[in-house]
Amino acid sequence: MANNDSKSDELSASIQSVAPLDARLQVVVRLQNKAARALHYVADVRATRYDPATRTLTLALSDEGREVIPGLAGRLPLFRHVDPGSEAEIHLSVPDKIVKLSRSAGSVESGELAFETQQLSDVREVVVEVAWADVPYYHDTRASSLQDARLPAARWEQHKARATKRQDKKRPPKA
Repeated sequence: MANNDSKSDELSASIQSVAPLDARLQVVVRLQNKAARALHYVADVRATRYDPATRTLTLALSDEGREVIPGLAGRLPLFRHVDPGSEAEIHLSVPDKIVKLSRSAGSVESGELAFETQQLSDVREVVVEVAWADVPYYHDTRASSLQDARLPAARWEQHKARATKRQDKKRPPKA
């Protein structure tokens, strides 16, 4: 859908703050447009991934890698733009815990389902990936290839601006 005339470093991202607030984690991301034209980006969290081993939280503002679920209505992301030579801020809010289906549980057929809760209060590192393109998103009315099963916003995306912030929290000593 989009052309590839833009350079991947024309939009940069930096995480300004990460703070807990009312059972949520608040993340402020600043985008800087170094291009001579407006750049368009996804402005809401499309996927939340947490790695408990490294305590890394990844907030993906991108549909890349997300699966199309047949028969389910897909909601498009929120798109915004940043003017040439200027900055924009994105305020993200995610729950301070993730509840997901446990991989160690039995199968659905056996009726043995288990869930695991991952607390985000001990996050060591936050990564934000912002999908962007140098053209606005529009619904492509052309017939799509059966080979391309990506979501429409993933086909639009040209680049990702990536920012990382390491949390400098000191853990209380264990009693």
